Amino acid sequence: MTKSALRPIKLGGPGEDIDRKSLAAIVRRFQNLHRFQLQRIQAHQTPRQRSFLDLLPLLFHCNYPLLPGYVSSETPAGIPDYSPGRRALLAAKRLTKTFEYKRRALSDYPIHAIYLMGSVSSVAYSQKSDLDIWLCHSGSLDSSQLDELRRKATGIENWAQSLGLKVHIFLADSERFRLGVGTPISTESCGSVQHHLLLEEFYRTGIWLAGRAAAWWLVPPEFEDRYLEYLTHLQEKRFVNETDFIDFGGLEVVPLDEFIGGTLWHLHKAIDAPHKSLLKLFLMESYANQYPRTRWLCTRLKAAVYEGNLDDGELDPYILMYREVERYLSAREESERLELARQCFYLKLNELVRLGSGAEAEKRRRQSILDAMAHAWRWSPQRVYELNERSHWNVFEALDEQKVIGRELTRSYRTVQWLASEHTNIGGLAGEEIKLLGRRLSAALEPKPGKVEKLILDSGDRIEPKNFSLHEVRLADGELGWILYPGLVTSADSGKSRYLKKTHSLVELLAWLSLNGLYDRRASLLLETVESALTLSELKNNLRALNSFLGAHDRKPDHLDDYAQAPRVIAAALFVNLGIDVDASRPDGLRLASNRHDALSYGHDRSNLIHQVDAVILTSWRETLVKRYQGLTGFFDCLAELMNEPLSEEMHFECFCFVPGRARTISLRVKELYRDLRKAFSRAEPSLRYVLRGGSEFFLFDKSGTSVRYWGVPDLERLYTELSAPRLAFSPVVFDRNTLEHDPLPVIYGHNRPGIIQVFCQPESGLVKIYILDERGSLFQRTHEPVGSQLVLGPYALFLGDILQRYALAVSGTEYYLVERDPLEGYTVKSAGFQPDSASFAFKIRVLARETAPGRVTYTIFCNELEFTSMDGGQDVFARAAAYIIRLRRSGERYPIYITSIDLPLSVLGVSSPDELQTIHFLKFKQKIEERLSPNVIKL
Repeated sequence: MTKSALRPIKLGGPGEDIDRKSLAAIVRRFQNLHRFQLQRIQAHQTPRQRSFLDLLPLLFHCNYPLLPGYVSSETPAGIPDYSPGRRALLAAKRLTKTFEYKRRALSDYPIHAIYLMGSVSSVAYSQKSDLDIWLCHSGSLDSSQLDELRRKATGIENWAQSLGLKVHIFLADSERFRLGVGTPISTESCGSVQHHLLLEEFYRTGIWLAGRAAAWWLVPPEFEDRYLEYLTHLQEKRFVNETDFIDFGGLEVVPLDEFIGGTLWHLHKAIDAPHKSLLKLFLMESYANQYPRTRWLCTRLKAAVYEGNLDDGELDPYILMYREVERYLSAREESERLELARQCFYLKLNELVRLGSGAEAEKRRRQSILDAMAHAWRWSPQRVYELNERSHWNVFEALDEQKVIGRELTRSYRTVQWLASEHTNIGGLAGEEIKLLGRRLSAALEPKPGKVEKLILDSGDRIEPKNFSLHEVRLADGELGWILYPGLVTSADSGKSRYLKKTHSLVELLAWLSLNGLYDRRASLLLETVESALTLSELKNNLRALNSFLGAHDRKPDHLDDYAQAPRVIAAALFVNLGIDVDASRPDGLRLASNRHDALSYGHDRSNLIHQVDAVILTSWRETLVKRYQGLTGFFDCLAELMNEPLSEEMHFECFCFVPGRARTISLRVKELYRDLRKAFSRAEPSLRYVLRGGSEFFLFDKSGTSVRYWGVPDLERLYTELSAPRLAFSPVVFDRNTLEHDPLPVIYGHNRPGIIQVFCQPESGLVKIYILDERGSLFQRTHEPVGSQLVLGPYALFLGDILQRYALAVSGTEYYLVERDPLEGYTVKSAGFQPDSASFAFKIRVLARETAPGRVTYTIFCNELEFTSMDGGQDVFARAAAYIIRLRRSGERYPIYITSIDLPLSVLGVSSPDELQTIHFLKFKQKIEERLSPNVIKL
């Protein structure tokens, strides 16, 4: 279709007589324009794909079991004034030879109309474009009928997919739409947030396929702001029959919220596809600038139809959009932004020409449009050549454009903020989206330490991988760092070359190369170092690992809802000891070798092999962050931070190490430890402890509430002290698999249960060791002389029974175990077979304590019925009581004295409330008193 010489059509205003023939002519003009656009769409498609649009109305006009989408004979079907043409019938016959179309008259047609909308109607359409279809149905359909209709639509979408088409069918009820309820959406819009803007796009890009014409066609452009009044006039005066048209409403009043919502939506999309969305961003800005008297593009299209100027080039929705943006930016004399808009337009069409989308005639038409536009813009041949060769960009050009696009996106966001602040009645959804989009833009564009910049490129853009040079240098701040050059640049030539990146972290540089697809195995690398032990082979291995890791987590365009919560880690990769030779500092120059393979405590001297960790973190805000951790405690800092991340099924962890000698030992140990920590801290217990060895020290990871922290203890004795500390709640202990392999504690704690006092007796090497885990998991340990179990366990049983009777502790029972050691199997635990017998202990020692002043305690010791008190004997009360006890022993043996009962206030135990009280407090007090008695008896 070229320029036509159709006569202008002038309709009267409300209250005036209107020519019915002119109304019919307007409808025919729109339908003819749409038929031509439909032919152009089908020119892009394969023969099988063309049958889809031919057949689509017929599929919703009748129910035939062998045609695509069939659900049942009761599925709502029937389109007014529709009769399938020859092409539709032939398409149906190709699918099923038994099909016979039978014309039937219906009293009611449940399908009012079918429209195609979106970019598909424009010169920007390609074979990859989505087909968004509005299936306009009667508002009288009930829920079961609508469900059947949706199922049929889904079946037709699936059939289209088998043809290589991406089709989305949206059910639309025009009456509900006018009320702003149940707005259909498109792949280019975000639904009810942009109700009127979506309607404007529908009127501008919609293509009529079958059924009722749009009532909007009948309202002359000069009466657009009186849409409802004019349409009411047509209906009341019976110039039109209401059942012949479908009314989605007018554009008289559009809330400012929608302009903000539209801008936000296209800003959101522009982060992933800038050139595709920037033109729409400019259009939203133009619309908002005209508010509240906006000159809609759809109204300009309608004015051209009324005037009879049906130039398909100038009425093309994509060209219409560009012309409005050009007018707006030219009027504001913003030449740089206008140049960016022109570039967006050119790149979109040039991509279609380059890919050869559609018929040859359509390719020539697009090229003709591009040539005419470039000539009108006075672009030089060099400028056109640069854009045509965009797929062979160099990195500097991409970085320069990144700044331009970043400025434009930031500017658009600030415009939205200004509009919202100027109109204080804006809030709710729009206000929330402004906040969320600000977070997304910040995550995408704002630099911060350790953040890897992601170039903003359209999906078709690609920077060809080139050769690169990496130089380790001494930076101006005195620290060692790295500089990245394009090409193979030696240090002698580096002063004459422009560098790409300069950072302290080598991993940050490598992540930037990988994240932006700049490195692959075809590229050559030049490496120059100062102090690093990095080799070219290790460098390439790390780059390949980064490519693999980032490629496996190529995050798709996200939803703004992801920014409603704080960013969370969705994947992490640790790069250990990059460029560090762990044996370089050994004076003998030898590499460590040992049967003790724990990388955290390696060899006889328990060396830590993890000297440096560079963590590459991917977040739910689509950020890529690099953070460095030094030494063992730095590595544990990294693990604690990862443990404090919310537990998520999508959280993925990797570790890479390529140092000579023990790379596999290190990487496997790191992954093993991460899995063990994650498993431990994902347990239901809110207060869990994890013990592991690092170097010659021990480290405790502790989960208090939702936060994991850790600290180091220098030796085993201090570890026992830490584990004996009182706890506010039951606190199980998990031991790392490589920790305390020659100690019974891991096996003992493996039996730990809440609310139970567990007594473990271990006879070994002429001694008897007692381990007690109280009801909250606190550890009491003491060594005794080698005597029978009754003599060791009996006093404990008597003591524990007494405090459980005397104090209201949350204890449901006491258990007794025997710990044995097997040279091959290690430590094992079994029931001690011990039954407490208080009657066998005729001699009982009871201790009472009273605090007479802060820090001053008086004691009374009852040895059966005889009383010893510090009020009489002062501090000698313990010696006097011990002497009396020894005299009573028939054998005269000087074995330890065990007290059987205590009675004392909470303050003496160091607690302030009964809720804090637990068995470990009494056991420690018992030991303290017995040690004051026993020096007069025996020293172990």
